[in-house]
Amino acid sequence: MDDVRALLAVLPDAPLPSEAEVEHADALIIVFPQDESEYEAAGERVASAIELGPPVYVVIPPLDSGLARNYLQSTLQPGVYGVALQAAASVDQLRYLEGVLEELEIRAGIRPGLTAMAVGFHNPRSINIMSDCLSAMRDSAERMTWIAFDHVEMAESMGVQPDSATVAFASSQVVMTAAAFDLPVVYGSPPDAEYAASLGFRGCATGDPSDLEQLRTVFPRPEPTPDEDEEGS
Repeated sequence: MDDVRALLAVLPDAPLPSEAEVEHADALIIVFPQDESEYEAAGERVASAIELGPPVYVVIPPLDSGLARNYLQSTLQPGVYGVALQAAASVDQLRYLEGVLEELEIRAGIRPGLTAMAVGFHNPRSINIMSDCLSAMRDSAERMTWIAFDHVEMAESMGVQPDSATVAFASSQVVMTAAAFDLPVVYGSPPDAEYAASLGFRGCATGDPSDLEQLRTVFPRPEPTPDEDEEGS
């Protein structure tokens, strides 16, 4: 299981962090710019992020926007650890993304299947198809590395408060479904990190580098897989 205790999200209008600021980051999440004319420069930005050291995930535009492929053509390059999809609407969407990834991996000189995938499930409809989505991806490739859950987005989709019992139940459902596939779930609110850890979340995303060290103490270190145990023995 990948270590995702402390993920640093970098918005398109924010400068890249320094090496010192990412010392405690388990991964960097580079968010796509809204303007398609900035995609070429985004490829250079991703290349610079790779040089900082932590694994780099590239957040892609929504698949129904028609922009995801163009953005990936500009940003997918050797050294990119994975891509992050903000929300999954269907199994077909994930299969489409996997097909695009494989094609662009070959073009970029990356071994097909190497690029990881992280996917968000933030509303009732997406949670309803979550198990089917994860089953489909596990049947075809071992790309999936973590799941994202935004409790505020879930609350807004249902017209309830973020601290409602309904959202807490949804949080637990996401964690349990992901656990069945041996995948960690990442929360999106550093102030609630201890609560998230108590529900079984394995990490948290933040936009503030000063949160990273504390997040790594709040969430438990992932247990080594049998393969990792064998390698260490």
